[in-house]
Amino acid sequence: MAGITRIHGFDNYVTGTLYSVAQLKGFKIVVKDNSNTAVDLQSLDDGADEMVETVIREVQPLMYFTVSDTSGTIYVIVDGHAVDAATLQTRVREVVAGKLAVAASGNDSTVELAVGLSMTV
Repeated sequence: MAGITRIHGFDNYVTGTLYSVAQLKGFKIVVKDNSNTAVDLQSLDDGADEMVETVIREVQPLMYFTVSDTSGTIYVIVDGHAVDAATLQTRVREVVAGKLAVAASGNDSTVELAVGLSMTV
């Protein structure tokens, strides 16, 4: 029986690489104050319109996970069509600055593309 031998690789199945088949992007957001210190989100989630709620409303993720510690970390999965880390970071810094009543230009909140989203719930 005749067969066809593939001679060219197919990079979509390489280990150690995150692939998105639906224009999704995952980001790690670290909410920080102007002194570059992570904000304890646990202490700010005791009522309506608190920090996590404000960030989530701004980001509009499809899924999110807020780490329950003092690291200020929120993982989000978003529609990646028109968002990147730089524009998302600007938006997050604006809302965080408003919540903390500090200047957005001095806010050090970070957003980075989370290549390896690894969470234990």
